[in-house]
Amino acid sequence: MAKRCKGLNSKCFLFTYLIIVTFLLVLWLNRLPLVHEDLRDIPLDMQSYTSSPPIQLPSFLLNTKEKLALTNDWFENKWSFVYFTHGHCLPACQPSLEKMKELQTSFANSDFQFLAVGIDSEHETVDDLAQFLDAHNLKLTAASASTEEIDQLARSFVALFLQTDFSDGSYQIEQEHHIFLVDPKGRVYATFKTANSSASIRAKFLKLRHFYAKTE
Repeated sequence: MAKRCKGLNSKCFLFTYLIIVTFLLVLWLNRLPLVHEDLRDIPLDMQSYTSSPPIQLPSFLLNTKEKLALTNDWFENKWSFVYFTHGHCLPACQPSLEKMKELQTSFANSDFQFLAVGIDSEHETVDDLAQFLDAHNLKLTAASASTEEIDQLARSFVALFLQTDFSDGSYQIEQEHHIFLVDPKGRVYATFKTANSSASIRAKFLKLRHFYAKTE
C-alpha cells in the first residue's frame, strides 16, 4: 500500500515538489525560441542596419494577384527587398515607394525581387493593392493574407504598424516605413530605416553582399 506524504518537511513531499518544479521548468524551456549566437564579426559601420543574427522567417502563405501561393521558397536564391504597405498609405508612404522603384531600376536583373506586403487585409484584397501599385507605376509583387498571418509575418520582420478604428466606422493605419532586405536563404538580413535614401541603401547593400560572400 502506498504511503501518503506527511508534513511539508518530509522527504516524500520534497521529492514530489522537485519533480513538479522540474516538469514545469522543462515545459517553460520548450516554449522558448531557440536563440542562435551570431558568430560573425560585423563591421562597426554595418551594425546599425544588419540583423544580428539574421532572422529566420516562420512558415507563411501569402496570396498574389495571379492567385498563386507565395511561401518561404519564394525568397530562396535571390536578394529580396520587402516593404509593408497598403492602398491608402499616401502621402506618408510616397518616399519609401519611390525608393523601391529606384532600387528596382538599379538592380534590374534576375538576382533581385521586390515585394509589397499588404497590411490592410481586413479592408482591401491583394488585387486592390496590386491596382494601387500599378496606378503609381510600381512593378512590385503584391501579396497579402489573413490579418493573423500578416501580423505574424510583420512581427518577424519587426515591421511596426497600428490600426485605429473610429466611432464613425472609419479607420487609420500608422506605420514605420522601413525597407527590409531578405537574403538568398530566406532570412531578414537587414533593415533600412526611413532616413536612408535609395542611394544610401544601394551603397549599404553592396557592402552587405560583399560581407555575405565572405561569411556565409
